[in-house]
Amino acid sequence: MRKLNSQFITTFVSEAGLDGQNGTYYGFVEMDGYYCMAVAEGYDGDGGLESAKLAVDTAIEAFVQKPSMKAGRIRACLKKAHRCLKEHSVRIRLKAGILLMVSDYTRFRYGVCGNVMLYAFRNAGIYHQSTTHTVYQVMADRQTMSGEGVGPKEETANLYHYLGGSGGITVSGKIRLQDGDMVLAVTEGFWNRVNRVELLDAYESIQSVEEFLGDLQELYLRGSMDSIPCCCLAAIEIKKAYKENTALKKKIWIWCLVILLILAIGGTAIAFFIRAKRRRQNEIRSTTSIYEDTGDQYMAGLNSLLAKQEYEKAAEENKKLDKNEERLAKERLLSDKINISVMTDQAGKSYAAKNFTQARDEYKNALEMAEKYEELVPLTQAIGQKMKLVSTGMEIANYMESAALKEAAGDMETAGILYKRAEAMLRIVDDAERLKEVQLALLRVKEQADEEARQERAKARDEVIIDADKTEALNAVLAGDFEAALEQYTKIRDSYIAMEENEKAEETTQIILSLQKQAREIAELTSETIDSDKSAAMDALVAGDTETALMLYENMLEAYLELGDEAGAEETKAMIESLQKQMEAAPAEEKQEALEETKQAKEPEAPKEAEDGKNAVGSGKSSADSGPGVQPRWTGVDGDGQALLDQYLEEALYATARQDFEAAIKAYQEIEKLYVQYGNSDTAIKTDVMIEGLKRLMEESQ
Repeated sequence: MRKLNSQFITTFVSEAGLDGQNGTYYGFVEMDGYYCMAVAEGYDGDGGLESAKLAVDTAIEAFVQKPSMKAGRIRACLKKAHRCLKEHSVRIRLKAGILLMVSDYTRFRYGVCGNVMLYAFRNAGIYHQSTTHTVYQVMADRQTMSGEGVGPKEETANLYHYLGGSGGITVSGKIRLQDGDMVLAVTEGFWNRVNRVELLDAYESIQSVEEFLGDLQELYLRGSMDSIPCCCLAAIEIKKAYKENTALKKKIWIWCLVILLILAIGGTAIAFFIRAKRRRQNEIRSTTSIYEDTGDQYMAGLNSLLAKQEYEKAAEENKKLDKNEERLAKERLLSDKINISVMTDQAGKSYAAKNFTQARDEYKNALEMAEKYEELVPLTQAIGQKMKLVSTGMEIANYMESAALKEAAGDMETAGILYKRAEAMLRIVDDAERLKEVQLALLRVKEQADEEARQERAKARDEVIIDADKTEALNAVLAGDFEAALEQYTKIRDSYIAMEENEKAEETTQIILSLQKQAREIAELTSETIDSDKSAAMDALVAGDTETALMLYENMLEAYLELGDEAGAEETKAMIESLQKQMEAAPAEEKQEALEETKQAKEPEAPKEAEDGKNAVGSGKSSADSGPGVQPRWTGVDGDGQALLDQYLEEALYATARQDFEAAIKAYQEIEKLYVQYGNSDTAIKTDVMIEGLKRLMEESQ
């Protein structure tokens, strides 16, 4: 509609300059409601045509997508062109100056970034001229203010705003158009060479737009031909501007005035009503604030019940206000404060009931809500102090609980330390009731600790006695006196039972059973030895070797005595006495011959003597190392050897008690090696007997 009722004629001229490169670009678009024109000049290499064309196309395209004469819209179009140049700055940075003019066929407005100039002509004169973002413009403005004239021409290309750089944009106001107006947009290459006076002279003699641009082109090309830059001139001749309906506008203005008058009268009446209502509302707000402040003061002292009452009064007053955001916000605030007062009261009750965990959680929730409001800072401080007391109470409770557990477990020393820590903290918080409870617990723990100390001392004495009994028992075992060893171990077991050391008593019982079993095995071996000696003695008597028979009967006597077989011992004694009488009755010469023959017969039979010695030793204890209470010590054994003997013997006894016969045999073998090492061959032979007995036990168990 506007385009059809107006007539805009657009003409442009573009010159490449002496270097043959044209860095300028021009474009325009006519729409039904708007006219848009853009002129740009590129500043990058190769003439700058790429950046100028990209800037013009982007700005016009952005305007076409959303046409408007608003300053913000023009600025947005130029900003988009600025971003587009930056995005395409890959090899080199693209730079350009641009002027974007927009018209609704009645008025026009332009935006500029760089040094593109716009002139608006009317009635043989220039009624509007744009400004540029150049140092020349700044200096010209200063000199105009001081009355000196324009700035130096060499600064026209010195920019401080351009697309692709800082991107500063200047947007003009709306300028009304009339029939016969002309708008001219030119780049810096033109207005740097042609001044304002020359433009007016050319405009005075204008016959047509083409003639006008031709005259301007001649002015541009005149003078020195050494350096002529590229330039672009774009002219818009407004043969007919769109005429808006002013009569309708007047009617609209009149009706607006009438309506405004009516509104003023009504507004005055409403203002009086609102003023009275506002005064009432202010009184309600004031009353509400008084109640609220009073509640805040009570809360600062942790007087939650009174604070809740004041907050509830404030909430009732607040309901009298008009429903709006202010009232709703105040309702939420007062509701939060009521909740805070309730939580604080519940936390105080939980603390008084010594339910510290619940009190801590309730105080924490109240603190989180109170921290939202500056007026409740005193309350947050008070709650912080309370939470410290709660933490102290929890710590005291933990100490007392841990102390009770330690006391129940019998660790009186640790329990006493924990009770003392609780006592020290209770003196700080001034809790007389719990302090008395802790003091009674300390007395109880002290008495129990003293009793345990007495028991420990008694136990230590018993342990010393038991250690002595163990030493006696081990010595008895080493000496082969199983009866004495069993007596000592029975005593040790009874001591462990009295001390309630059931595990040790059970271990000792197993040792007793093992010793009893070994004693039986040794007795069986001794019986077998007796039978062997008896058979050998009979053979010797048959052979007439009375001396050998007498020696074998003496070995049998020792074995019978060790077994406690009195009948066998008496019978053997009678046999020995008979042989001795026979030997005494024989002539002295026969005795001597018999002795010599016996010695000669025995000298080559060393193995048999060793076997006889073994049988003799195995059949019972010798007079040198047998008998209850006799210590198995001998000359030549150092302290380390005796310690190893005791260690191996104890290992053998405990292994036998566990029925680990293989380990017991290994221990007895080590004992035998030590006996041989220290020259005690008799005891080594006795150890062989014990090893044989253990091997039999192991075979039976398998």
